[in-house]
Amino acid sequence: MSLDLTTATARIARELGESEVAIANALAKTTALLHSAAMAGRDVPGAPELESQRALLRLQKIVGGLIEARGEAARVHDQLRKIAVETGAGEEPTCPDKSFTSAEHVTTIAA
Repeated sequence: MSLDLTTATARIARELGESEVAIANALAKTTALLHSAAMAGRDVPGAPELESQRALLRLQKIVGGLIEARGEAARVHDQLRKIAVETGAGEEPTCPDKSFTSAEHVTTIAA
């Protein structure tokens, strides 16, 4: 099943926006988890310090990976925008980070 230019452009725009929002949500939730785990390690008596430290280090790796994923998603967004212009899929698209202030608006527009 092949896609025409208009369908492919619409689908990619929608799915790209959804992916960017999902990464942002995962980053926010994981940093909240890291904060809660750090607070618990400090405040809960009897918590095994070494195991708590190992868990924090693993959470730190997850957060770092999500930050890297967010950067890669931004680079993909830019590349796809350039491809859209080159293929005539539309005029210079307006990227969400240039015209919106929240992920909620991006999801609404991308849908």
